[in-house]
Amino acid sequence: MENKRGNLVMFPGWKSRLEQSGLEALKEKRYKEAAEAFEPLVEYNQAGHDVITGLLMSWIELGHFDQAEELCQEQMKETIDQYYHYLHIYITILFQSSRYSDIIDLLDEVFESEDIPHQSRTQLWQMYEVSRKLLEDSRREQGKELSLAFKEALESDHIHKQWQTLDQLKKQDPHDYLEEFIVYLQEPAIHPMVKSSILEWFRDGRVDREVALTKFGVEMTIVPGHLSMLQHDYIMKQIQMRLGQVEQKNPTMYEMVNNLLFHYCYVRYPLFPDEEEVPLLVEALKQLGHEYLQLPYKPDPHLEEVDRYKSEIELCEQHYVFVTGS
Repeated sequence: MENKRGNLVMFPGWKSRLEQSGLEALKEKRYKEAAEAFEPLVEYNQAGHDVITGLLMSWIELGHFDQAEELCQEQMKETIDQYYHYLHIYITILFQSSRYSDIIDLLDEVFESEDIPHQSRTQLWQMYEVSRKLLEDSRREQGKELSLAFKEALESDHIHKQWQTLDQLKKQDPHDYLEEFIVYLQEPAIHPMVKSSILEWFRDGRVDREVALTKFGVEMTIVPGHLSMLQHDYIMKQIQMRLGQVEQKNPTMYEMVNNLLFHYCYVRYPLFPDEEEVPLLVEALKQLGHEYLQLPYKPDPHLEEVDRYKSEIELCEQHYVFVTGS
């Protein structure tokens, strides 16, 4: 027969010999030979389900997971009557690759279907529970390693490592690390941005207990789960609204000062400016924007202490760039 590769023809005798040698090699666990026999049959569209399944099993045993995944996905789409057969194999591929999260996401979608055969549903549910348990164990082990890495970064005063480790730890449930990380919020030696990152972690994880925080000499008690996100904070919105004319006249300058604003508030988080400080911060940001772009600007003579806010904004910017490296 003719196939996508041109005029090459697979004769019936060749097809039969490849099937027989492939199945025999598979039975004897000679997976490389089995794959070499099955691959031409699949490539020339001469493979039945036994051959396709045999090739998938061979590839899995050989560790050729990407090839097996691609072929399995094709079969799941093209052979509806064999969908659950290939779904089981596909999950096996993901399992062998330790992609437990992908298995859970996939099965969450599958379980929404109402026409799953009872036997398949039972088997899939068992796979789901095993994957969920292994994912939890994997994350717990990873969390322990990251927690230890964070402590080591603190001892060596390696700020970048602290920041990077926290970024990964944020994928963990903060409730499992509360007692360990709450104390860091009160230690003066901990960098303000590290404290901001910990608070973000607690906030997004909905930590609803009171925690003590010491930052920039201010001591307070807060409930992280009740904190607002920077982008949604009322004061930030007020400042951005007052910078509206800058956005219209000079979008480049607006992007610059908006980043300065975000970095300033992030370093100080959750110490947001009050409404009385809004005009001063707006003026400070405008002056900095014009200075950075070397554009003329007439300062507002009625506002005092603008220089202090400019210094604070620039200091926070230095902290942000130093810690994040961006």
